[in-house]
Amino acid sequence: MSTDTHGADVYRDTQRRTLLKTATWRVVATSTTIALVWIFTGELAAAATVGGAEFIAKMIIYYFHERAWDLSSFGKSTKPKSGNIILHESDVSSAERQEEAEHRVATVWLTGLPGAGKTTLAYALERALFDRGVRAMVLDGENLRLGLNKDLGFTPLDRSENCRRAAEVAKLVNGTGDVAICALISPRAEQRAGAREIIGDERFTEIHLAGDSDVFIERSRLGQLAAHGQIKHFTGVDGPYEAPDEPALELRTDQTPVEECVDRILKLLEPAGQQA
Repeated sequence: MSTDTHGADVYRDTQRRTLLKTATWRVVATSTTIALVWIFTGELAAAATVGGAEFIAKMIIYYFHERAWDLSSFGKSTKPKSGNIILHESDVSSAERQEEAEHRVATVWLTGLPGAGKTTLAYALERALFDRGVRAMVLDGENLRLGLNKDLGFTPLDRSENCRRAAEVAKLVNGTGDVAICALISPRAEQRAGAREIIGDERFTEIHLAGDSDVFIERSRLGQLAAHGQIKHFTGVDGPYEAPDEPALELRTDQTPVEECVDRILKLLEPAGQQA
């Protein structure tokens, strides 16, 4: 990823640019190999053969080498990159914000397969809470990838980072006394466990949007492309999804109307003090 920035824009290497950089570097490296073999043997044909074989072999090896590192967490750190920094506490306590808000401060984490209706339900819930005088903010996975997380792809590590950043933002939202509604696939149980740890168990409310995967694929434009092999490693098609073992609530969104789903979430929040 490029670190050059202009204003608010963040630039990153696209897959096409990365492949082009790799190919041009291999051309330079192979040309060097051909030149060295020719110098030492005096056989141009042999040098060209060795160079060509090296080019093909190392392009293949490079691809699998990069994939292996994408899947590995070795050398990664969750510690801040900046040094000599400390946490500064607000003079306004969480209890004071909770009392002033007059409603439960929580993060509603909607997880489920693509096409399960996470975004639709998130915004419907936000509307319902707003109409009841409860301040809420939706953190939608796709929207985050257009801004805060636009430097992330869909490798396992990037997906985990996508969830981590969403959880950190949700924690900030909760810190102001507002409700955060996160709509992310978050396919791995460990990703959601990490989000729970960041936000806090008392505020983290995990809701699983379940149902027939075929129905969800039909709803999703990207899901249909994946079903026809045009997108690889797509969650629910050829990519894994680990459903929550014990969610706070499970909703069959392939059968249940949005309005009923919203009502059930509001009722889930009520016992903890939510004035819905």
